[in-house]
Amino acid sequence: MIVVKYSYMTVVEQQYASPTRFAESRRADRQVLNYLKKSIEKNRVSHAYLFVGPIHSEKEKIALWFARRLGCQDPDITRILVLEGKNEISIEQIRDLRKCLSLSPHSSPYKIAIIEDAEKMTSDAANALLKTLEEPRGNTVLILLTHIPSALPDTVLSRCEEIRFNVVSLDKISKDFIKKEHIDIIEKSLNDKFKYVEKIYKDEARVFALLDSWLFWFREKMKENAKYAKILKEIQRTKDLISNTNINKRLALEVLAIELKVQSPRQRRGSPRAAKSKVAV
Repeated sequence: MIVVKYSYMTVVEQQYASPTRFAESRRADRQVLNYLKKSIEKNRVSHAYLFVGPIHSEKEKIALWFARRLGCQDPDITRILVLEGKNEISIEQIRDLRKCLSLSPHSSPYKIAIIEDAEKMTSDAANALLKTLEEPRGNTVLILLTHIPSALPDTVLSRCEEIRFNVVSLDKISKDFIKKEHIDIIEKSLNDKFKYVEKIYKDEARVFALLDSWLFWFREKMKENAKYAKILKEIQRTKDLISNTNINKRLALEVLAIELKVQSPRQRRGSPRAAKSKVAV
């Protein structure tokens, strides 16, 4: 499918999509946040925004928050991104987006589109988008995200309101989303892991909180040793399956728990074999 419909949020996205929790975030670019809030309150929402900032800035999360606020509790959001196996956003994706935006929103006041890595649009795609920017519908809001605004045509830049963002430390993000409760589970027995899965699998927010904690934690471990890549891949795969399919969540998490038992670096580090190897060295 070329147009990616926004249908769910990970727990990380929920942190920022919630107006109250986002406003309390110490990492939020408050100047930008306050400006966008006032734009909504005063009914001065632009039809197109260009969010400019480094790769690890707040622009993606603020875009989700802003879209959520515009759409109230039932946002009508379409997200365009570079598809897997590709390195650019094609004209076909933008054409499909234009068709989508031509329809009236279901229950939201606005039709909202977020184009990630907008600098990766082909020339034809950018020109196709230009037609929408030149003749916007009254209830359409486009949000383009980029860290290289100079890669976009001037004709596109001139029709967007530019918002700039600051850099956010990945270390700070990791510390906020790695929960001790979740990491402690890695060291538990398989039976204890299954009991925890049974307790949380019906609560999607808790499931994604667990998976996000593990993802951030194992990514940190990847800096020490590349052998953790396999379990990291399994965690991401499990998260994708739960997010995008009707897979049995409990079964998926139990299978992942078994993988953790086999590959867990903490368990390996404390094993007799690991201890023997250390002495031998």
